[in-house]
Amino acid sequence: MRYIKLFEDLEPFYQPKLNPRVWGVTDVNTAPNIHPGLRNRLLVIAQDFYEALKVEIPIEDIHLTGSLANYNWTKYSDFDVHVLFDFTKINEDTALVKKALDGQRFMWNQRHPVRILDHDVELYAQDISEPHIASGLYSLLKDEWIAVPLFNPPSIDPKDVSRRVEALQTEIEMLAKEIATSDFGLIQEPLISRVDWLKEKIMKARKDGLSERGEFSVENLTFKALRNSGHIEKLIDLGKEAYRRRHSDGNPIV
Repeated sequence: MRYIKLFEDLEPFYQPKLNPRVWGVTDVNTAPNIHPGLRNRLLVIAQDFYEALKVEIPIEDIHLTGSLANYNWTKYSDFDVHVLFDFTKINEDTALVKKALDGQRFMWNQRHPVRILDHDVELYAQDISEPHIASGLYSLLKDEWIAVPLFNPPSIDPKDVSRRVEALQTEIEMLAKEIATSDFGLIQEPLISRVDWLKEKIMKARKDGLSERGEFSVENLTFKALRNSGHIEKLIDLGKEAYRRRHSDGNPIV
């Protein structure tokens, strides 16, 4: 079992400058543009994603956001590329549109595991009316900053984050052991529900932390540590495995 130690694996988690492989010459007093070659590659990928969605509405903008557009980048950071549309031009029920596009987004990212500069590229479909919380936001279409990130190292209690991370890692590992030792066809629904509940608990905590305290909230840092250690992915896989064991007999069909 690998328990991530947040402030060892992510050290330093707040950098003195933006990632120089992504941005031009930079220090805390400047906000450079993205490297032209990288911008072009991300725009090509975003266009491919847009065409795969098969939505007959124009792109309003394409944003790069997340830690690679800020000072809190690490080796685990993704290129978070958001393709913006007016969801109401698809359907007035924007929640329904978001749900449908999120499903397509998930499948597209699964089928197109692109890495650039040793960072994964993740595509998102976003409604133009959806507020964005991140402090660093760059328009790839216009090649300019929408929100320039501020160099403001946060004050964080690493022990608080570590306690939460280790508690959740332990809970995930215990669930994994319980599922792995369950006989095929005998897993009960409450066990599957526990996996779903834990996943929703982590995601809701992250959402609330981002909304109330920003990117460096304990809840968001906890989520990032779990993601970096592979425990978020493991939790998602546990849901699939629990369902498989509940409805399978463990024998091949002949």
